[in-house]
Amino acid sequence: MVKYILLVFSSLLLFINADCKKNPVSPIDDLKPGRRDYVWTVDTISSPPNLFYLFSLWGSNPENIWAVGSADETVNALWHYNGIIWEKTTQRLSSNLQSIYGFDSSEIWMCDSPGGNIFRFDGSAWAKFTEFSVNGFPLTYINNIWGDNSHNIYAAGAIADGSVNYKGIILKFDGNIWKSVPIPETRISFIWIRRGMKESDKYYLTATRFESVGDTNKIYEFDGLNLKEIYTGQEVATVNEMAGRIYICIGKKIFKYQNNQLAVWKDFSATQHVGRVWGRSEKDFFTVGENGLTHYNGTDLITIYATEMFINDAFIFEKDIFILCNNRIIIHGKLQ
Repeated sequence: MVKYILLVFSSLLLFINADCKKNPVSPIDDLKPGRRDYVWTVDTISSPPNLFYLFSLWGSNPENIWAVGSADETVNALWHYNGIIWEKTTQRLSSNLQSIYGFDSSEIWMCDSPGGNIFRFDGSAWAKFTEFSVNGFPLTYINNIWGDNSHNIYAAGAIADGSVNYKGIILKFDGNIWKSVPIPETRISFIWIRRGMKESDKYYLTATRFESVGDTNKIYEFDGLNLKEIYTGQEVATVNEMAGRIYICIGKKIFKYQNNQLAVWKDFSATQHVGRVWGRSEKDFFTVGENGLTHYNGTDLITIYATEMFINDAFIFEKDIFILCNNRIIIHGKLQ
C-alpha cells in the first residue's frame, strides 16, 4: 500500500462584539504581519551507505527536534537534533516510522506504517507502548498520530490483507490504553487527523481510496463516534491545524469548514501555492509552493525560500522554522 503522510495547520476569523455605531474590530486586525528576515542554513542528515527516508518532524524547542522515517536499518529511522547536530538514535524500534507528535520533551509519541506499533518517549528513552492488529489483516498502517492532551490521543491509518482488501482504522488513547474506535467499514486509508481546539470538538481526517484509474482523496468530519464525508475528489486535500483552528487545502485554495460546508478562505490560484499550511497566525504562515517555500504575511504570498527539492514537512517555533526536504535535507530559517 502506498504510504501517504501529510503534515498541517489552521485559523478561523473571530469577531469581537462592538457597539453597533462603531466599526467592529476583529482579532485578525491586531495581528502583526509575519516577518521575513530569516537567516537560512542547510543541514544534510547522512549515514552512508545506509538508505533512509524521513517523513515527519516534531520538536519541543529549537534545540530538541525529532525526525522519523523509513530505513534499511532501524537505527537510521529515528534522528534527533540538539541545537548543534543531527544524530541517529541507538535504539532499534522500527524501520517504518511514519509520524511523530508530542506534548513536551518528556512525552512524545510515534507510530509505524506498516507495523501497527505505537512508541512513547518518557524523556530518557523510547519504548514500544502497544501493538495493534486484526485477525485476517496481517498489515497495519498507522499513518498519523496527534492529540489534544496526554489523555486524549488519536492515531489513524488502515489495515490490509496483503491483497486488495483494506479498511480505515482510528485508534484512541485515554491516558491508560489504546483502543480501536468503532467506525463503519470503509475502503479507505486514513492519512491525517487534527482538531481545531479553539473552534469545535470535531476532528478532521484526510483519507485516500486507492484505485487503478487514479486515487480518490477524501476528508471526513469525526465527532468521536460518527464519520461524515465532507469532500471527495481527485485533487490533493490536506487538513491543517494552525493556532488551534482548522484549515483545509484543496488544490490551490484554502477552505474553512463552516455551517456544514466548505467555504473558500484564501484563493491562491494566481500564486505559487500548491498545498499545506504551517504557521503562527493568519498573517504569518508558510505553504508549499511550486518553486519552494512560500510565506503569507497578511498581504501577499511570496516564495521566501526557493528550492526545487520536495518539501516533506515543517515545524515552526516563535523565531525558527525547520523544513524537511527530499527526505533528509533540513533547512533551518531563523529570524534575525
